[in-house]
Amino acid sequence: MRKYLALAGILSLSLMCSAYSCNMDESQETKVSQEAQSQQKQYAIGQPIPKFDFSLERQLVIELYKIRNKKVATHSVWRGDYSIVEGDCPSMGFGLPYDISLTNPLQSTDEDIQGYDKQSLTTIEQAEPNGIFASKNTNATWVMCVGDSGQIEPVYVESRVTVYPGPVKVDYDTNRVTRTGAATVRIAR
Repeated sequence: MRKYLALAGILSLSLMCSAYSCNMDESQETKVSQEAQSQQKQYAIGQPIPKFDFSLERQLVIELYKIRNKKVATHSVWRGDYSIVEGDCPSMGFGLPYDISLTNPLQSTDEDIQGYDKQSLTTIEQAEPNGIFASKNTNATWVMCVGDSGQIEPVYVESRVTVYPGPVKVDYDTNRVTRTGAATVRIAR
């Protein structure tokens, strides 16, 4: 009975909120928007956004892009939904999202689509500094395994992938990964 009363209360509250927003006319929306903008201006005066001469995080991202653009020996390990190691291989690089793209996955158009003005602004994606368009749609990864012949063998993996910057030992019995050597790539401090 309590569940039904709680559900009825939530339903009537959401209906009241919907009715309130439906009755809010354009001038009320404008007033609310202006009040929010006024508050943001006050924050900018009282708590201005800090400016820095240097950003460690930005520098680390730059260094990471440089490393990702090099041919580096790595070791990839993938685990299933229950964190059990499903596979591993010596690898090249840091893995690529399955749906990574060389071309922009979005296209700008000025065609008149029903309900849209030809003059409407559109936003399109921008390539990453390494010239690719990063994935936003999948967890699947292309792991560039290095086979016995030394050739790269792309392996499609839907599980979570961890890429180590050096050699590791994978113990499938204990489900443990242990580093066994020095990293093949480092970010200078």
